[in-house]
Amino acid sequence: MTMMVRDEADIIAAMLEHHRRQGVDHILVTDNGSVDGTRETLERFAQTGFVTVWDDPVHRKQQSETVTRMARLAATEYGADWVINADADEFFVAANETSTLRDELGCIDETVPYVTVEVVNLTGAPAIDGTGLQRLIYRDRRDAQRLVSAGIPFHPTGDAIHRAHPEVSVSQGNHFVSAAGWGDPAPEPRIEVLHVPWRSWAQYERKVRNTGESYRANPDLQPSPRHHGMQDFRRLEQGRLEETYVAKHPLPDEIADLMVDAELVEDRRLALIAAEMSETLVPDVLYLPERQIQLARDGRRFTAIEAEYERRLQDLRESLEAVHASLHVAMLAVAEGKTHIDQRDEQIADLRRQLDAAHRRFAVRLANRVGSYLAPVWGVRRGRGDVGTESD
Repeated sequence: MTMMVRDEADIIAAMLEHHRRQGVDHILVTDNGSVDGTRETLERFAQTGFVTVWDDPVHRKQQSETVTRMARLAATEYGADWVINADADEFFVAANETSTLRDELGCIDETVPYVTVEVVNLTGAPAIDGTGLQRLIYRDRRDAQRLVSAGIPFHPTGDAIHRAHPEVSVSQGNHFVSAAGWGDPAPEPRIEVLHVPWRSWAQYERKVRNTGESYRANPDLQPSPRHHGMQDFRRLEQGRLEETYVAKHPLPDEIADLMVDAELVEDRRLALIAAEMSETLVPDVLYLPERQIQLARDGRRFTAIEAEYERRLQDLRESLEAVHASLHVAMLAVAEGKTHIDQRDEQIADLRRQLDAAHRRFAVRLANRVGSYLAPVWGVRRGRGDVGTESD
């Protein structure tokens, strides 16, 4: 197994111990300049021989390059049969709870070079701090409309597990791999990943900040402005990320209805792991119910505002593309003459001005509406920073 990690002290011990129990032989880890105790935990596991650790303090979101290097070393230096490129918030498990990850990998046909496995988000109550493994006990199967209204753009992309290869390449995000002669992956339903990306507000705020600043520091990586990580980074800079974080979780009175519709399915496997490793986990600090409801309501409003303006911007983009297409046709039909083409150029310039103006209006109006929602909240935070929490 390979991992590139940064500031995952709340969960790294549980994640490493889980995979040792699942039959993983060795884990290669690159620590990306952690400052929260993650590096010290890795060293304790390294002393047992289960983990090998390298240090890379450069924050330029160089995940693909780093993980590819480790995946190739797994083949050339560590004698791996299978390589799993994981994140610290991913727990690979056998879909059959009586089996193990090692058992299921051993059942895959020898001719299959790599497989893809489903990644399932676990959800539950949000928290200000805490590891959350005993709290996040529901498989999130909400449909696309419910996800979007909660500020979640989509269900996670599957992960690739591959046979060791000295020239394998691993994509950014670890979702795709390639090597000479490999075709399409085979789906592997006997293995899945339990994913806990939103464990606490403290963890999520740190992760979003680290991700956004790292992308900005690397000009070679150009994520789309609509990339979910960069969207959250903008929310963080605008002072509304906590509302977005809380809104991702179902409210207490929604959970029963979602379970009836099988949009939430109880899964306590990580809770069992947590029960056996409680001394290594960060205790949960929950939101008071009324505070959670207020933050979730504001977060959902923000999401609706963003969606409204994104639709308007998309309409403008489509208009611009249509004019570009018409211009191309006109240029091919030389008979229409240069005057007509000049008119098309002016239409394009006008639409670009409209698009730029719409972006500016979006930013200003969104900031104004967010400010009106947050003004009372900011007052509470400044006056009583400890209001709205309870320990679990």
